[in-house]
Amino acid sequence: MWRRLKNFVFSFKTYGELSPDVRVRQRVGRFLRDRPVLSADEWFEAFWQPRNISKSVADFVYTHMQSYSGLDFAKVKPTDQLDKDLSLTLVCWFDWELSLCEDFLNCFGVNLCDRFDAHTLNTVEDLVVFLNRQLLSVSSS
Repeated sequence: MWRRLKNFVFSFKTYGELSPDVRVRQRVGRFLRDRPVLSADEWFEAFWQPRNISKSVADFVYTHMQSYSGLDFAKVKPTDQLDKDLSLTLVCWFDWELSLCEDFLNCFGVNLCDRFDAHTLNTVEDLVVFLNRQLLSVSSS
């Protein structure tokens, strides 16, 4: 019985350590608060179309990153830094990178598991450009 209780307490503690930091998420929300809300189409047209990014990749990031982070990606700009401005490491579930790889595979048929390392990406633009390149490399093969 004590072992079960100890395991329960340990798993509860671990759950807390691997969960998103709600306070940091709120702070980032305040950082984004005064920005205009852009629809997925507006976000694509304003930021990604001029950079020749696939609309499907822009839509993927717009939708999935909001799901992983709990942040309003309708207010996020390409120049926002993933960790410094958006605190992704703290506001996302611990496995968001794995989820991104699985979702990208399901959406586009491209396996990123051996290539994706969020720590090498600095900005939202870096992330979007990386994903777009992965999609283009498969399309051109």
